[in-house]
Amino acid sequence: MGLWSAYFIAKLLLYARGDMEFDPWLNFCFAVFTALPPGNSRQRFAKNLIALPVGALLLFHDAAPPPLSEITPLYLAARLYQSFSYTGILALALVIAAYSLLRLKLRMSTFVFIAILWVALGPRAGLLDPATAHAVAGNEQHKPPAAAGAVADPRNWRPQALDASLAAFYRQQSGQRVHFSRAAVDGMPYDILILQVASLSWDDLQTLKGDREPLFGRFDIVFSQFNSAASDTAPAEVRLLRGGCGQVTERELNDPAPHECLLMDALQHAGFEPHWLVNDPANAGVLGNARQRGEIPASAESDHGGRVSQKAADDSPVFDDYSVLSRWARRRAANPVARVVLYYNSASLNDGNRRLGGGRGELPYAERVADFTADVNHFIDDLQQSGRHAIVIVMAEHGAALMGDSRQMPGLREIPTPSIARVPVGVMLINVTRSRKWVQARIDVPTSYLAVSELLARFIAEDPFDDVNLNLERYTASLPQTPFVAENDGITVMQIDGRNLMRSPDGAWSTLDGG
Repeated sequence: MGLWSAYFIAKLLLYARGDMEFDPWLNFCFAVFTALPPGNSRQRFAKNLIALPVGALLLFHDAAPPPLSEITPLYLAARLYQSFSYTGILALALVIAAYSLLRLKLRMSTFVFIAILWVALGPRAGLLDPATAHAVAGNEQHKPPAAAGAVADPRNWRPQALDASLAAFYRQQSGQRVHFSRAAVDGMPYDILILQVASLSWDDLQTLKGDREPLFGRFDIVFSQFNSAASDTAPAEVRLLRGGCGQVTERELNDPAPHECLLMDALQHAGFEPHWLVNDPANAGVLGNARQRGEIPASAESDHGGRVSQKAADDSPVFDDYSVLSRWARRRAANPVARVVLYYNSASLNDGNRRLGGGRGELPYAERVADFTADVNHFIDDLQQSGRHAIVIVMAEHGAALMGDSRQMPGLREIPTPSIARVPVGVMLINVTRSRKWVQARIDVPTSYLAVSELLARFIAEDPFDDVNLNLERYTASLPQTPFVAENDGITVMQIDGRNLMRSPDGAWSTLDGG
C-alpha cells in the first residue's frame, strides 16, 4: 500500500472528527487495490496511473461537497480559510511525524484495513432501530401510523426506510389543524403584532455571543427549538402565513392552500382587522410571494416617510424598523377598531445590505443585528408606555449561516441544516398583569408554525388580558410538536434521534453528521 496508507489514515481521522463522510466499502475496495503488489516498474506505473484519479474521486465522494454549480473559486477559498487553524496545522504535523516513525516499524496497511472494517461493522455504521426509524414521523402526543417497510432492515439507514419515515411525517402533518374561535365582543381589546425577519438563527446569536439577550431575554415565551422548515425567505413567509395547518412539502407551497390554513384570514374572522407592513417596499418579489401564496387579506402598507437606514443589494431603500413601526403605531392609535393584527416583514438583516454613504461594502452583520434589536426594543417600550394591550411575536425566517459547516461555506444556505432553520421565536404580552415572580416560559421541544398558531388560538379563546392571575402554562402546555424536517429547492434535511440526514434532489440520502 505504501504512501496510500497515509491517504486512508488522514481520511479516517477526518471522519472521526466529523469533518467528512467515509464510505467504508468503497474505501475497502480501493484499499485492496492499492495493497496489490506490482510485479515490475511498468505495473507500478499503471497502478498509480489508475489509483490517483480514483483516489481523488473517492475523496471528492467522501467529502460530500455541495452541488457542482456551487463549487466556485470563492467557495474553495472560503473552505480553505475555514479549515485553517494553528491547532489543525500542528495536529497535521504531529500525524505526519508519527506516521513517518511508525511506518518504519509497523505495517501500516494492516491498521488501515482494521480501521476500515471497524467503520463498516462497528457501532458508528449507522444503526437504525425500529423506534428511531419512526422518530421523525411523530412524538408521544402525535404519533402517526407506522409506514410500511420503514423498518424492514433495522441495521442500517436504508433509503426506503428514510423515504417511508418522511412520507409518514407528511401524512401525519396533513391532518393537523388549528381552530380559531371568535374573540369575545366584551373582552379586553388588544392587538396581535407578528414581526418576521430574515437571517437570524440561534446559532448566529451564539456566534455573536448574544444568545437570547438583549432582545429575547425580555419575552414572556421563547421557543428554543422552533424550526422554520426553510433556509430562504419566500417559503418561510408562506409557511407562517399558512400556519393554521401542519407542515407540507415545499412543492405544495405553490398550490392553493385550504381556507382553514390561512393564518391572517383566520385572525380576520376571529375579529382582528388585518394589516400588512414592510420596510423594503421596492422588493416586488417578496410582496408578490406573500400576496399570492400567503393570501393576505390586506394590501401592503409602504411607509415612504420612514427613515432610510440601509441600501439593499439592488440599491433599493431599506427603512429603519423603528421609524416604520412607530409611524404605523400612530396610525393605529387613530383607528377606532377594537383589535387589529399586523404582519410585518423586515429586510434589515438581509445579505448584501449596505450602509448609507458607505460605498459598496456590506454593513457588518453584527451591526445589523444590533440595530434591529435596538429598534424592536424601542418599539416595545413605546407600546408599554402607551398602555395599550398587545401580543407581540418576533420570529426569524432562517439563519444567516455565519459559521458555515463541513458541507457549506459561511453564508451559503442551500442545505437547510438545523443551524440555519432553528430560529428564535419570542412572544410578549404587552401590559398584561403579571405576578411578581415572573419567569420566562421556554418551549424546549421541537415545534414549528403550528405551535405558534395554536398559541394564538388559545389566547383568543381565553383572553390573557382579562386574567388578573395570569398563568402562562395554561396557554403553553402541550403545544403541538413538530419533528425537524426542512426543505430548500429539492434538498430535504430530516432529524432522527439527534442525527441529521439529507436527501438530495435525486433522492439519495446521506448523513450530515460525519459518522
